Amino acid sequence: MSYHAILTAIGLFALTFLSPGPNLFLIVQTSLSQGKSAGIAAGAGVAAGDSIYAALGLVGMATIIATSHTIFACIQILGGAYLLWYGFNLFKQARGRTKAVIGSSPAATSRASVSAHVRRGLITDLANAQTALFFISIFSVTITPATQWPDKLAIWLGITLTSLLWRVTVSLAFSRPTIRRGYMHVQASLEQLVGLVLMGFGIKLIFGGLRPN
Repeated sequence: MSYHAILTAIGLFALTFLSPGPNLFLIVQTSLSQGKSAGIAAGAGVAAGDSIYAALGLVGMATIIATSHTIFACIQILGGAYLLWYGFNLFKQARGRTKAVIGSSPAATSRASVSAHVRRGLITDLANAQTALFFISIFSVTITPATQWPDKLAIWLGITLTSLLWRVTVSLAFSRPTIRRGYMHVQASLEQLVGLVLMGFGIKLIFGGLRPN
């Protein structure tokens, strides 16, 4: 087993955590506004998206996505439309929300709402087809035709677990009572900001998909 290739692939993936994107904004906003369970659920959805794209990269499907302009553009446009829709609704709801009562506890997250948060995290992650390109770049450095399936499986498991661990850590950090109480002072403004950021990502993806190859 090539431990060097496995650790290199996981390490390169972990470096993406330093660059904030729609996934991070979604998890932070969900954790702050609805608590730990909701944030972890959203993070699990994002990790599932990373797991899917990593699997596609390992079996070569990501290359097809990247080289087929039609498929790649469709993913960008549909993903951008989703982020635009979700960001707009978040912005609109935040504007109409009355100021939260300081010290109030989050409502209990029902099973249905947990599944909704998982689904939202998954769609947000899959919405960015650039992730497929990123995994291609990682695997082009760490995987060769001689790489065995046990090594590929270890890379996939490592990426999946690293993604999940990071998302849970972010959720736990931003769902702490002290941070959440501070957030309640500026909840509407921050949710409007997150909504605008997500809309910005959505517009960028749509224009990227519509751009001629």
